[in-house]
Amino acid sequence: MQNIVGQIASKEDFYMRSKEIKRIKLNLQAGANLQIAAPRRVGKSSILYYFLDNPDDGFIHLYFQVESARSKNDYYRKLYRDIIKSDAVGVGKKFIEQFKAAGNSFLSKLKGVKVAGSGFDFHDADEIDYEEELLNLLIGVDMGKDRLILMVDEFPEVILNIVEENNGDVVEAKKFLQSNRELRNNPKLSRKIQFIYTGSNSLNLTVGNLDSSSLINDLTSIPVHPLTNEQSKELIASVLKTYKFKITDERLDYIIGKAEWTIPFYFQLIIQEIITDIEPHEEISEDVIDKAFETALEQRNDHHFEHYVKRLKRVFNDKERQFIKVFLCQLSQNLTLTKDQAINIANGILTEDETRRLLDSLKYDGYIINQSDNVFKFNSPILRNWWKNHEC
Repeated sequence: MQNIVGQIASKEDFYMRSKEIKRIKLNLQAGANLQIAAPRRVGKSSILYYFLDNPDDGFIHLYFQVESARSKNDYYRKLYRDIIKSDAVGVGKKFIEQFKAAGNSFLSKLKGVKVAGSGFDFHDADEIDYEEELLNLLIGVDMGKDRLILMVDEFPEVILNIVEENNGDVVEAKKFLQSNRELRNNPKLSRKIQFIYTGSNSLNLTVGNLDSSSLINDLTSIPVHPLTNEQSKELIASVLKTYKFKITDERLDYIIGKAEWTIPFYFQLIIQEIITDIEPHEEISEDVIDKAFETALEQRNDHHFEHYVKRLKRVFNDKERQFIKVFLCQLSQNLTLTKDQAINIANGILTEDETRRLLDSLKYDGYIINQSDNVFKFNSPILRNWWKNHEC
């Protein structure tokens, strides 16, 4: 198992998340459309890749990275083209023969694509409505007895992009959400096409900020939990073994205790520092581990954390950001803050209800956790120390 830091881990580099995989499979078999609802850096995209690499019989999985789409038409054009170009549909299901068949009334309507030898040639025209083209494609394509699972990564980013393109006006973003809901629930696609959405930004929060939560209430939410202590030990030891390093059980406990929040990203970041600092024959001591936690916060690793800051600028308004900046800086310095202290910080900026909502958002998106019912702390000393060094 190679050490994959901040990127999608797939195939033999993916650490098996049995509980989450099982839950997704059960819901797909039941015909549900899903969102993987979990904080950033817990491995949501890697789970999608697992299904891409290990499809069950009767299911065809396609993965889409849609972060660059800045309009509804951009988004549907990407899905439309990628489905046609995919091996699973465009080649594996003899789509060219279906496309040429005169009797298929839906495929015969398709625009922006034509057969070119053994493949397809795409062309754009201003009048092409790719939402309609995608619907015709999905209705018309013959998947046999298989179900097509469209796994859409960074879906919330498209919503935020559309809001930005419309100078903060949310009307088009709401239309986009409505069109996706209509597509998911089209009776002609039932038990034939299903969707899984995820992204580094929270879909629930993004849609909630548009006052449009009802437009995703048909999605089944799949949580991704932190690793257990045993899973954490297995992951760390397996990765280190790949590089011929040995580690004692006591030192595994030490790493887990220092990280606190047991997600693969934090462990992989620390492993990266260890294996570049010492040789395989050297002992992984507490001093080595302490140094790894320090050097992980050096400027060369800023790109692993800066998205935490950028996200706040995209999702929250000026008053909300004003509170969050002060709250997180005080939290990084004091280690813990109570709910009452957070409400006092927000006094004159936000109402108590708005403050509670923001605290829930920061928890959901992996910034903070509850140390107890009314006491907050950063989810990990790693993020806390980076935030204190860079944002305060």
